[in-house]
Order: sequence, then structure tokens, then C-alpha cells
Amino acid sequence: MYRLPPLNALRVFEAVARLGSVRRAADELCVTPPAISHQIAKLEEHLGQALFIRRGRTLLLTETACNYLTEIRPTLQAISRATLVASKDNTRETLTISAPPTLISKWLLPRLTQFFELFPEYDVRLVDRMTLDLEEQSIDVAIEYRFEEIAHFSTQQLFDDQIVALASPTFVKQHHLFTMDKLEGLTLIETERRLNSWRSLLAHYPWVNQQRYLSVGYSLQAFDAAELGLGVALGNLINAQDMIASEKLCVPFEIDKESIPPLPHYYLSIPPYKERWSRVSNFVDWITSLSISKN
Repeated sequence: MYRLPPLNALRVFEAVARLGSVRRAADELCVTPPAISHQIAKLEEHLGQALFIRRGRTLLLTETACNYLTEIRPTLQAISRATLVASKDNTRETLTISAPPTLISKWLLPRLTQFFELFPEYDVRLVDRMTLDLEEQSIDVAIEYRFEEIAHFSTQQLFDDQIVALASPTFVKQHHLFTMDKLEGLTLIETERRLNSWRSLLAHYPWVNQQRYLSVGYSLQAFDAAELGLGVALGNLINAQDMIASEKLCVPFEIDKESIPPLPHYYLSIPPYKERWSRVSNFVDWITSLSISKN
């Protein structure tokens, strides 16, 4: 059960806050100024808080109103967009895919042209997610980064998380970077959202705590930093393969597998009631063929 305020009053409140005037809000919403004032009073009564302070002819938001507006405005915008889409005569289907942002940017997007050529009837919506939110019912299919399959969903493994060191070819030549030992004194690029790090891989080296580190939020940023010659990154080989093929990055040395802790995998997960939908099954067949061939 949602504890909702009067929804029409919310629309009125947003208009008055945006326009700074009861009369201008009344003109926009095609109602009378007293009707606007009534809705504002109704919302204030519901909240038990004043929302506006009058200064001459201008209405100023109270601190409570500012905070409230910040929270509700994105929801109002989302409702507006959803209503617009629902009211259209939609003849096209939209496939909504969630996936980790680096996999989207560095692996999936460069290959979507092929999917569009095979299935021109579909629109595609991409959502940044590391794992599937079970409450988010708009997702048709998810590529997840997790340790094990998700229960009650149709799930199959796509890729291993094959960790490699990554640097620009120029950087490698400049620093003669052909073994792990050569990392001493160099900037190490770490991704905060990765479950492994240079610190853990190099824990047995006495110089590891004297290194300079560059921390970023996503692997795609780590890749870009490495391409710019800022240091040496850790990343998944699948995500980096196009940058390696184009010689923007290279793998200067192999990492000792015994030093790498257990890693998650990339899984393809589908809500059970969606696995028979044609747009979902077509995407699954397509991406599975890519993962098998490792293209």
C-alpha cells in the first residue's frame, strides 16, 4: 500500500514551484487561481508543512518544499514519459536489456548493429545494472555480474571474468613493462566496483603500499585512463578485446592465476514469464552465438 498525497495537488505544486506564481500556474493548467491555491492548501494540510513564503508578488519555496520538489520531480517526469509512451499507437516492440556499464559500452554497443540488421522490428533500451533487480519488472533480459545463478530465473553463463593487465602499447615500451615486477613505481589503475584489485594481486610484493593508485568507478574509465598512458589497469579480457584489437591497449604480461581469487561470471538471466517472448528469445539466441564464438 503506497502512502500517496493528492496527485493533482502534486502537479499543481510542481507548476507553482517552477513558475513562481499562482496565476502563471493557473494559466498553464487552465484552471482558476483560487483552484490552484486550494490544491496547494490541500497538499500543505496533507504534509503538515508550509510549502511557500510570499515575498511581495513572488512565492518562495520553503526548505521543506525544496527538498520535497527534488524528490518528486523525477517521478513526475517518469510518469509523464510513461503516459506519453502508453498513449501512443505503438507498433514497435522495445527490448529492455540491463547489463554492467562497461560491458554495454565496450562489448555490447559495438555489436548491436548486427542485432539491428537481423531484427529491424525491435527498438532497444539499455539500462546500467550489475545485477538484476527483482523488483524492476521492465527488464526483459539481464546480463549479470555475479558469483552464481539467480534462483527462479532462466539463467546461463555467458563469459568468465578473465582478468588481465592493460596498458597502452606506448606505455609498455616506455617502461619495459613485460613482467609483474616492472609495476614497481608505476601508477596502478583500480576500479572501485571490481571484486579484485592490484593491492590483492600484489600483496606479496614489499613495494605494493608505496605505489601510486588511480581509482575510478567503472572499468570503462579504467580502460580510458590506461589508453591515455596514466598507468596500468585491471580489466576483463572480453570487455577490452576491441581496444586490444585496435591497438589502443595491450596485455603486457600474464597474471599468475594462483594469485587471482575466485571471480564472478557474466550470466544471462531472464524472468520466467518473459523467456518465451519472441524479442527475448531472439536476443538470447543472438548473444549466445556471440559468446560461444567470443567475437
